[in-house]
Amino acid sequence: MSASWVIALDGDVDRATLGRLRAVLGLSEVGRLGDDWDELFGEVKRTIAGVSTNVGLWRDVDSRGWRLDIDLLAELADSDMQDLLAAVRAQVEAAGVQVASIASRR
Repeated sequence: MSASWVIALDGDVDRATLGRLRAVLGLSEVGRLGDDWDELFGEVKRTIAGVSTNVGLWRDVDSRGWRLDIDLLAELADSDMQDLLAAVRAQVEAAGVQVASIASRR
């Protein structure tokens, strides 16, 4: 079984902030800020806490809100999951972005 999480980001993301987020999370460079219809702004397949993980950075075209989608390809113990989410939160905050909420899609 796998798990899926959504990390909502607080505030606007400009070009410099987008670059920092991509760098700290190791995301690809896709999407254009000036294109109102672009939603995906970076993705990466990586191993976090020993688990294969897909991470995507998305902008909602209607609300203009930003989020990270994290899809784990295996189940983690609750303590390991909390460690993983704390690590991603620290990376996001190191890029100068605040986390608004973290929600499970289980």
